[in-house]
Parts: sequence; C-alpha cells; structure tokens
Amino acid sequence: MVKGKIYDESGEEVKLKKSFKISKKLEPFYTGGDLKLSPDQNFLFCLCENLVKVVEISTGQAVQCFGNEEDAAITICGNNDVLFSAHRASLLIKQWKWKGNGEEEPLVRSFKAHPVPVTSMSMDSSSSLLGSGATDGVVRVWDIENNYCTHQFKGSKGVVTLLQFHPKKLHLFSSADDLLIKVWDLETSTLIHNLKGHVSPVTSLVFPNDTTMISGGRDKVLVTWDISSGALKETLPVFEVIEGMALCGGRVVTAGDKGVLRAWDKTSNKCVQQQNTPALKREFVNLVPYKTGVLAVTFDQNILVYNKDLEIEKNLIGYNDEIIDIKPAMEGHLALATNSEQIRIINSETLATTVLSGHTGTVLSIDTNPEHDLLASSSKDNTVIIWKCEDSCYRQVATCTGHTSAVSGVAWSHLPENIFLVSVSSDLTLKLWQPAKGNIQKLHKTKCVYTVKAHEKDINCVTVSPNDKFIITGSLDKTAKVWSADKGNLLGVLRGHKRGIWSARFSPVDQCVLTSSGDALIKLWRLSDYSCIRTYEGHSASVLNCQFTSLGRQVVSCCADGLIKLWDTQTSECVTTLDGHTDKCWALMATEDSIISGAADSLLCFWKDVTAEEEEEEIREEQVQCEQQQELRNLLFDGKLAAAFALSLALNMPYKCLGVAQKILELDDGSSQLRSLIENLQMDQIESLLEYLATWNTNSKHTIIAQNVLFALLSSSQSQSFASNSKLRVHWEALIPYTERHFERLTKLQQQATFLQYTWDRMKLSEV
Repeated sequence: MVKGKIYDESGEEVKLKKSFKISKKLEPFYTGGDLKLSPDQNFLFCLCENLVKVVEISTGQAVQCFGNEEDAAITICGNNDVLFSAHRASLLIKQWKWKGNGEEEPLVRSFKAHPVPVTSMSMDSSSSLLGSGATDGVVRVWDIENNYCTHQFKGSKGVVTLLQFHPKKLHLFSSADDLLIKVWDLETSTLIHNLKGHVSPVTSLVFPNDTTMISGGRDKVLVTWDISSGALKETLPVFEVIEGMALCGGRVVTAGDKGVLRAWDKTSNKCVQQQNTPALKREFVNLVPYKTGVLAVTFDQNILVYNKDLEIEKNLIGYNDEIIDIKPAMEGHLALATNSEQIRIINSETLATTVLSGHTGTVLSIDTNPEHDLLASSSKDNTVIIWKCEDSCYRQVATCTGHTSAVSGVAWSHLPENIFLVSVSSDLTLKLWQPAKGNIQKLHKTKCVYTVKAHEKDINCVTVSPNDKFIITGSLDKTAKVWSADKGNLLGVLRGHKRGIWSARFSPVDQCVLTSSGDALIKLWRLSDYSCIRTYEGHSASVLNCQFTSLGRQVVSCCADGLIKLWDTQTSECVTTLDGHTDKCWALMATEDSIISGAADSLLCFWKDVTAEEEEEEIREEQVQCEQQQELRNLLFDGKLAAAFALSLALNMPYKCLGVAQKILELDDGSSQLRSLIENLQMDQIESLLEYLATWNTNSKHTIIAQNVLFALLSSSQSQSFASNSKLRVHWEALIPYTERHFERLTKLQQQATFLQYTWDRMKLSEV
C-alpha cells in the first residue's frame, strides 16, 4: 500500500479527488415507433419510451423533451414551430411550442380529438391542417390556427395505420386494417376513390407527380396509381417487405426487411441502384426523405443518413440499450460494448458515433492497446476479433476462434514488446493469444499459445498486470485466481467473497489486486501472500465494476443500483457517492480528471472532477463570510441596529439576529423601531425571520423576544398577504404549539403570582 504523497511521471503531486459533477451525457432519444422530420430538415421528432424528443440532426443530441412518463405518446407530427403528439391514456392531442426559449410554457393547448386512441397523424404542406386517424377507423381534419374540426370521414374498417396529405392538392389519403387506400377530397368532403391493390398493410406513399402515386406495403409489391381516375396502373413485385419509401434524386428509394436500400426508376419501374449488402442484416423500419438523400431507421434504433448515391454519411444512435463496457479508443474517442453485435466508437467531444460490425452475437467485452492502436472484442458468438486503427478508422485484422462458449472477457498486454491477448469464456477456460513470434506485423496470424481450465463456474473478467507478468481472472465460483502470463501456471487463489466476482484489477503502483463481487463488497489483496488487507463496505447491491484511480490512492466502483462510489484505499472510507443512473451500472472508466460510466438505462455519463473548483469556491465563500461577519460586528459597534438586523438575516445567523432584536427592544422606542424595520423586509426575508422565530420560540429564555418580534410582524402592513403565501404555512404551524405552551405557562404563573399577592395582602391586614 502506497502511503504519503504520490507523484506522477512529470513530478507533480497527485491530488485526491473528492467531488464530481456530470459535464455531459449521451442519452437515448429514440426507442422505436413514430419518427418525423421537421420541414426545414434540421430536426427530428422522435418517440423515446413515453416521451417526445426533438433531436438536432447535426449534433445527434436531443434539444427538447415533452410529455410525461404516465401518458405515453403514440404518434407525432410537426412543423418548424409547433409539434403535435397523440397520447394513449388521456386520449388527448397536445400541441407543443418546441422552439421556445425555455421560459415560456411549451404546452400550447390540448384537445380530445377522438373518443379512442389516435394512431396516425399528418400535417399538410401549408401547416394549416392536421389530420388524425384513430383505432375506430374515423379520420378527422383540424384547423390548426382556429382550433376546430373541419372534416370527419368514416368508412375505414379497423385501426387507421397511415395518413398523408397530397403535397399540392387538398386530398387526404388514409389506409386502415381493411388494406384499402381511401382518397378524401377536402373541398367537397367526400370519398373520391377507394383504391384496392394490396393484400397486406400499406406502409408508405410517395407522389412522383401531381397525378401519380406509388404505394408500398408488407405484401412485397409497389403499386402505381393514377390519382385522377383511381386506376391501378402497374404492380411491381420487389420481393421484400416494404417499410418505407422516399423520393430521392428523381428516383423512388425503398427500405425493408432485407436491410438494403434500393432505388427504382419511377418511369420504367426498374431497380437502377442497390446499396452494397451490409456485413450484418439490419432490417429497416422507416425511411424519410432528407435533403438530397434519405434517413433510414433500423429495427435497433439506428438512424442512418444516406446521400443521393445511397452512401452512408452519418449514424445517429437513438438507443444504446445496455452499455456493458467502455474503453479508450483512438485519440479523443471511446469504444462502447452495448447489448448488440456492434461496437460503437464515440467521439468524446461531439458524441458523434460510428459502428463496427463483425460479430454475429452480442459483444460482451472490449479492450484496447493504445500503444499499437489495437482493439479487441469478445462476443457470444464464441470468438475474439482484433481490430487495427488506420487512418482514424478501425478495420478487422484477425479473428480468434477456439472457445466453445460465449467469450466473457478479453484483455491486452501493456508493454510494447512481445504483445499478447488473453480471453476467458463461459467454457471455464483461459486462453492466451499471440501474433506469430510476437510480431505486431503478423496480427493476421494470431494463434492460441495455451489454454487453461481456470475455474469451476463461468468466468466474468480477466486483467493483465502492468508488467505483463501476471493475469488475474474472476469467476462465479466466488474466487479470483492469479496466473503467470508466460506459461499459464496458477500462482494463487483469492478466497473470501461470498458470491461471484464481477471485476478484478491490478494496482498501477503496488503489488496488490482489487476485486468486486455480488456480495456488495470490494476487497484489496496482497500479492505476496494472497491475503485480504482491506474490505470496502458501503454498496447495497452487487458491485459490478471497480478500478484504481489517482495512481492507486483511490478506488472507484459501480453497483447494480446505479450508484458510483469513490473510496480512499488507505482509510477504506467512501469519499463520495455519484447518483446518475437508474439501472445497473456495468461500465466504468476512470481517467486523470474524469469518470465515464455506462449503465443498463442506456445512459453514458461523463463525470468531471470538480474538487479544485469546489475548494476554491469554499475559500471564496469563507472570505466573503469573514468580511460580512466583520461588517456585522462594525455595525453593532456603531449602533446601526437596523442594518445589523438585515445583515444577520442575509447571513443566516439566527442567534446573532436574536441578539440584535434584543438590543433593539431594550431601547426606549424599541417596539416602534422594530415595527418600522419589519415593514421594509422583503418576503424572502420574512420567511427567514419566521423560521428563526420558530427556533427561538422553542426556548423559554427567548420566548419574550420571539413574541415581541412576532407581534411586530403581525402588526405590519404586509400581514394581510401572509395567509395566501403557502411557503409561510409550515413556519406558522411550527410556532403554534410552543406559543400555546408558553401562554399556558405564563397564565399559570400569573395566577400563582396573583394568589401570592392576595395572600401577602391578607397577612398585612391581619398584622394591623
């Protein structure tokens, strides 16, 4: 154990951390369902669980959030100023002013559009009309500016699944469970066409020109219609469930369950371009026209931005699901393992995200080697993949196969020479992988050097020591084991935890090891004799991850209840607790001045060390307080009691204020001075004074002063506003019991004094 001061490589003393605050977050903004684009094409309107979020496409960050958790939003639509959301529980359509300055109430109005839940909404191109379709098959049109219903159309059978206005004509198109496309004329309020051509639900409509419409559905066909006559012109089989269509560069782009974008010539109805088949199948669930390209939404809540040539330009991650692991990647980036087959590479500053695809099962663990720009990932597909960063982009260079079950942990060596990689698996084995002859240039020839049966139950973690001589593994068999890295010999077993071990780490400066377990304990072990030298108690649930920080002087840990704790390794005391997650916190990364955490709530938190700033702020506050206390003493010395009374209120010094009030009351005209002083108090000062009075009134020594101040307060002209102020109610209620008690005590004292005086007077008369 290192004791005393610690210095880093530059010779500067390592300061211990005491306080953190969240500097930024990567939050989920889309969890599936409806998604619309603003007319200026700069913002997305998304459903996130039960809420509605407005996302800026350039940054990928949510700028507004509306609704409440108890009333889920079903569908949305909006323009550049207002946003409409339909809700399930209340059956209301709510209108929000989403471009407000934050000071105004965002909810403009709400109205009950249908007696049943609204399932589809659409706005016309002029943003003056709003269409709504419900589960009872009824379609209604609303005048947005004047707030009334202009049309009601009946005839659809089942739930209205699609609603769309013609871009130029006053026509409204709707489709429901009856699989028909109905065309409603808003000028005559009549049904002009009943288009029958699909045998599965219709998912999207596009309008190549004023008289032509193309519809796509889950029956794997595109149907071209003549709107003026309602005639079916052509049916084109596409052999794919169509979930979205958009016009792009004079072509019709389709997206469906094959995860491939295809462009069709709207004249010849032939496929003229097809996106290169991705490495992994990603089913599309929506497609939205965006500037000169399209936005494609995948089933796992990725929003992909494509240009007109169907080349991906940007990837917006709507929902990360559970964040399982975090590691530093290339400069200024983080690598994330989530509940997905993909690895997310996130820019630490802009939070822009790219995706690495290669695994066919959920990625369980990742580790990086910054010296050689390497990244390793392990997965439920029983493999380990090695990635190499070249030109700010990772590419797959090797795949390590040999495990017979999910690979739960992976770790790189640290020294630049003789590089190697270790992995552990649910098959109970530990494997060491190394390029041919340890040559970094031969990564593609990485082979397994040895395999060891390490534990009796699933292995959760593996770590390599800073000098590359030792390996530690932690398992559900309640033990952690230390191995020699060169031959894989077992050197020692760490026993003491009562449940499975989730994390194990080597100290960066000492010959000791840190482990965390499902028994809610963190233990520090000496490597010389494998004995436990410290136990950190304080978590109330399984400790899922732990790391050393401050060059081994402190430990940071995260728990299944979402809390993060910072510990002093020498005293075993918890320095601070960070509360930023609402679910299991799996991922943790500690740097020199920050902590990065990820949890099952899909939230990535960046915690900044603010210890120095808070210490400076405390010093400044102490200086200001000393100056103000000196000023208070000067005012009392000069006899400026009114100013001293106001200053003691501002400094939150109740008993100093009591002393000033006593001095004022000792004056000949003290009561009148106190009354005039209270007349000039602001409402927040009166609230503080009432709180002081409640405290003074509990002590019989201060009762007289407290009651005099209370009398002056109730005699002031402001007393009429006291009854309507809800903040003062609690203080009035606190005053009543002790006031009644003091009144009873003084009444009894007065009775006794009167009886004593009467007895004394009678005694004097008898003497006479």
